[in-house]
Amino acid sequence: MKIKIITDSTSNLTKEIADKYDIDMIPAYAIIDEKEYLDDGSTSPEKFYELISKSKSAKTSMPSPQNVMKVLENNTEYDHLIMVHVSEHLSGTINVVQSVIKQYKRQHKTAPEITIFDSKGSSYFLGVIALKASQLVRQGLEVEEIIKQLKEFRDNDVLVLLTVTDLTNLYQGGRISRMQFLLADTLHAYPIITLVDGALTPVGKDIGSVRTCKKLIKMFKDCYNKDDEVIMWYAETIPRQTNDRFIQMLKRIRRPKIKQILPFKVGNAIVCHTGITVMGIVTARNFDFD
Repeated sequence: MKIKIITDSTSNLTKEIADKYDIDMIPAYAIIDEKEYLDDGSTSPEKFYELISKSKSAKTSMPSPQNVMKVLENNTEYDHLIMVHVSEHLSGTINVVQSVIKQYKRQHKTAPEITIFDSKGSSYFLGVIALKASQLVRQGLEVEEIIKQLKEFRDNDVLVLLTVTDLTNLYQGGRISRMQFLLADTLHAYPIITLVDGALTPVGKDIGSVRTCKKLIKMFKDCYNKDDEVIMWYAETIPRQTNDRFIQMLKRIRRPKIKQILPFKVGNAIVCHTGITVMGIVTARNFDFD
């Protein structure tokens, strides 16, 4: 059986990684000061961070039905498509995809079977799950087994923890309360945010970026066993001393064992919600690069 993995651009996968793992991506949109930008790599992260830093408003829009249909029609030679997408609690992308699939199947009587998988995440959390799905396909597993292992991986092995030192975008987007925003603005009390059942949820806070980062690292350690081996990715936006200190703190972790520590550029659609002062990690157990 020929199986194809498809995801969306909120996965933050680079074109090089997506091509290596034979993953197609459906681009979403970012809207900066009412101007629309297709999240397809045509605007570099560096340029986009500059736009965000000067913007009065930033928001995202779901992939267009036309772009979803285009990706589906480019993969008619496959027997089964597994579409791994951003959490339903964070975006309406899955609803758009479901609607387009109905139209696609009416137009293509011999269309591939299609399974939608809710990653219950976004950014590189979603990206890592898409990469894992591609690896499971390469192992020659049946679709049912791929979905089973993907659920176990998503629910037990992958973690995201982040903090933001300027909460303006999170507040304007309704991701945090006015009280959390005011505390951060006046007392430098920064929240630590993770994913709970697909929703961004504050799980702690502390005063100042250093103490907040230390607490974030402690939470990471508490989520794994001491003998676990994990791969870690850290978020990159604009160069800042705060981020450099955080990375040095990450490199001093000894348990659990970090097999690799790698950067990822926070994608255009994600930074609309977090702003450019985000610091965070995505970690995965039971994952190795090919």
